[in-house]
Amino acid sequence: MAQSLSEFARNARALGMGGTYIPFVSGADAVFYNPAALGKVEGVDIKAVDVGISLNNISPEDLEAIQNIDPNDPNTYNGLFGTRVWVQATAKSAVAFGNFAVGYLNDNEVSLELHNPAYPQFDTYFRQDIGYYLGYAFNIAPGTYVGLAAKRVDRWGGVPQELSITDVANSDSFSSIGDKFDDKGQAYGIDLAIATTVDLPLLKPTVALVWQDVGNTAFRKTAGDDAPPHITQNLSVGAGVTLDLPGLDLAFGGEARHLLEPEIETGKKLHLGAEVSLPIIDLRAGYSQGYLSYGVGVNLFIFHIDAVSYTEELGAYPGQTAENRYMISVGIDLGFDADFKFTDNQGKRRKLKQRR
Repeated sequence: MAQSLSEFARNARALGMGGTYIPFVSGADAVFYNPAALGKVEGVDIKAVDVGISLNNISPEDLEAIQNIDPNDPNTYNGLFGTRVWVQATAKSAVAFGNFAVGYLNDNEVSLELHNPAYPQFDTYFRQDIGYYLGYAFNIAPGTYVGLAAKRVDRWGGVPQELSITDVANSDSFSSIGDKFDDKGQAYGIDLAIATTVDLPLLKPTVALVWQDVGNTAFRKTAGDDAPPHITQNLSVGAGVTLDLPGLDLAFGGEARHLLEPEIETGKKLHLGAEVSLPIIDLRAGYSQGYLSYGVGVNLFIFHIDAVSYTEELGAYPGQTAENRYMISVGIDLGFDADFKFTDNQGKRRKLKQRR
């Protein structure tokens, strides 16, 4: 049985760095991952839009075969048994100013896998989370901030179901599969965090502790027969170091997540990653759940494009059931610094001018 760790709203930069992110997140994006980092926002930071899509490694032939399934012709699906299709699409937007932030998140996940040749059925999963965030951070010591994010999440689905060949074949898109999932709910949750950064001349080490969905975020039923499953609390600790050199930034660190869940094998909790930032291109590599990941980012004025190849463990321990996945995202980041001068891509344009 698949035992992947469900974590919504992950972005391409984090996945490229092996899942290591809470020591490095900055700007308005912090409201989703580490609200303590909002304490480092200067002026106004705007994540106008960030849209990403993730896919597992499936051949074009298999995808075409799924689209061409004829429920009245068994020969059209005999070759698909055991083939799994997984898609995740995320869109988010946020604004941060004066240690305060608001954010919006729309996260969707769908998976299909055909099994049981005697009576063919798809193991299916559908989940849509729409979240609204309010975050704030306050200073408790030099370089140290405590952050809090309150959120409301509207969830649709979240429970695996078995659908017949006819159900899937008659669906005109992945989104229409969601019509087969009736349960909807609404929940309110809290994220807490504390982070400290030592601002040395070149090195900036950071340590962060983040507790997402404190006490589990439980849903109240708004439609269907049952409330959707709760969001399990996630306690994470991360440490990282950034090195700012002329024309070059380096970042490397590690992160451990799901520390309150002893039933999860330790190897699935550990993440390591590094990033090399050049004037326009960011290169990333990481080690997550026993597998390597690779990513690249391109920064063009206020626009950024990120891509990553990574592996997710679907089994109980690293090395059991690996699934190769890919993600690409496009976003617009801009803002104004403390002197109300325009910046973009979280200050990268300002750095470009300094390097020149």
